[in-house]
Amino acid sequence: MKRSSLIPRRLAAIVCKAVLFQERMDLRTALTNIHADRLWWRKVLVGGALYCSVLGYPFAAGFIVENMDNARKGYPTPLPPWNDWGTRYLLGLFAGIIDFLFFAMPVLLAGMLFFCVGIGSVIAGSEAFANLAGPVVLSGILVVQALMFAVGVAPVGRLIYIEEGGPERAMSAASLQEALRPQARAIYVRARLASLPAYGPLVFVLGGLWLVITGMLPGGGYLAVLLVWLAGCALFYAHLVVCQIYAAADKALEQRGFGRLDRQLR
Repeated sequence: MKRSSLIPRRLAAIVCKAVLFQERMDLRTALTNIHADRLWWRKVLVGGALYCSVLGYPFAAGFIVENMDNARKGYPTPLPPWNDWGTRYLLGLFAGIIDFLFFAMPVLLAGMLFFCVGIGSVIAGSEAFANLAGPVVLSGILVVQALMFAVGVAPVGRLIYIEEGGPERAMSAASLQEALRPQARAIYVRARLASLPAYGPLVFVLGGLWLVITGMLPGGGYLAVLLVWLAGCALFYAHLVVCQIYAAADKALEQRGFGRLDRQLR
């Protein structure tokens, strides 16, 4: 059989796998799993408050990791209880480090590059080049952040973290390689697209917060603090949806014989 005739069949196979996954696990199913827990709103309110502080973030992130692990094992509901704070803090701490490496580290490197270029340009007397470097670096940061979010490197890294039982491989290039792996890429893209509406409440709350900060919406500091808390709750809720969908994507890959890249390398 000619190679040219195989390409359309391979593309069709990838599309079929993605469609089957979409029927198996979509946004509605993820929301149903979350809301099946009668105390889901209390847990979201607590998680949102923890998300708003640096010290509390690991606890909330550990909750997300534990929920993803439960969903991956076939227990997507109920949501984990707020207990075992020590273990959950360690889980969330390493999960936060994974996020930092893929999202915050590029920003820091770009900032250092901009600083060095700016200082060099000022010393050389080329202020026009220094003024141009700022928008270029900022555009590069936004592009990198958008790409990392689109390929789902953070939830994929957490899946590897859960499976390996340690953060070493998740903090390496293995997370990005897995997110871009040809056999899994279509399903991960579907998972990201299915999770996008979950960020709608966060965008809405952040819009209200911006209106308060700029003075276009009355309310003062009390309303701003409330909106910050609600933004944390909306982000926590969105991450719950994401972990449900990506856990289902992981199970779909295993059922179709496309184990994660980590297993294939052993």
